[in-house]
Amino acid sequence: MKDINIPAPSWDSDLANIILDLEKLRTKRLGGNVPSHIFFQLKDIFHILETLGSARIEGNNTTLSEYVEKIIEKNTHDESDDEIKNLENAIDFIEENTDENTLFNRAFISEIHQILTKNLTPPPSGEGSKNPGELRVHNVKIKSSGHTPPEHFILREYFEKFIDFINFAHKEQYQLLMVAVAHHRFEFIHPFDNGNGRMGRLLNYAFLIKLGFQVKNGRIINPSSVFYTDRDKYYEMLSRADSLKSDDILAWCEYFLLGLKNEIEKIDSLLNKEYVKKQILLPTLVLARNSEQITDQEFKILEYLINKDDMAMKSEELSFLGITDSKKKAVVMGKLKDKNIVVPVTEGGRIYTIRFVNNYLLRGIMKVLKENGFVSDFLNNN
Repeated sequence: MKDINIPAPSWDSDLANIILDLEKLRTKRLGGNVPSHIFFQLKDIFHILETLGSARIEGNNTTLSEYVEKIIEKNTHDESDDEIKNLENAIDFIEENTDENTLFNRAFISEIHQILTKNLTPPPSGEGSKNPGELRVHNVKIKSSGHTPPEHFILREYFEKFIDFINFAHKEQYQLLMVAVAHHRFEFIHPFDNGNGRMGRLLNYAFLIKLGFQVKNGRIINPSSVFYTDRDKYYEMLSRADSLKSDDILAWCEYFLLGLKNEIEKIDSLLNKEYVKKQILLPTLVLARNSEQITDQEFKILEYLINKDDMAMKSEELSFLGITDSKKKAVVMGKLKDKNIVVPVTEGGRIYTIRFVNNYLLRGIMKVLKENGFVSDFLNNN
């Protein structure tokens, strides 16, 4: 087989402009003022959206509403939930083991596949693998696609070419194109017996971290949303690129990178404290109070906390409610801690911040995120 190449776009094209915009986002200094103890909770929520979206693209029927209830009730025992949990664990592995010097070798990719398919039933009845982390040893077909992946006896050569391509020192103007081409080519090769779609989308996340999109230092990226916003369009564009003609590959790249640009620009608004406070957190509190998930007193305390510059408070500050007795302050704050509505900013600390991934606020924040355009209808469609 031939080496994998990146077609050269016309540098006065829409695709070129998209690449330039993404390059600005890549090198943009993240000057957001959202406190880290709030930001990383939002990041955890977007990991939920990312993993659920990727699973649903492959046919998992769990809706976001159902998954939220399972998180709240801690009732996640069926295999569809294990599939989503594996995706979360794979993202954690990628974040812990990827930086700008990472080499994406066979062992790295195999480890992700093993995490992804752990404890899942192998095909044809499940989403696991008969040989986790190992290249397939039989031929496969892709549902709803006219493309037939390479036969298993020549697969190793295709896979080694793929490894060479993703680790090659591409010139800067081609690095984002590499991510787009690599996603298509991974699906084109279909190297594993199962889980190739989930694997390909996880690799997008790893590639973007390597390219310096600052995921560890204050940016949220949800690359699967590019695809699950319109799953049929995703498969249509992938199939078009299967021709391997330059024009079709570039059309795929434009689709992929435009979606990525739009998603990053949208989510970067969550770095702005005033936006997060007014558009996300305060409306979440109102919903929780109106649905009697929290009391009026709890609402006032959390509203006070959110309106502070650092979005954190000590129990001593409960004087603003007219609570002056130190023991009563401790009791009131203790109830909030017991309900997991507030948590220490630092382990064992006496300064507390709101925690919204809990029984009382999670439903509300998901609803508010949807109203602000961060949650696709696809995640709740049956």
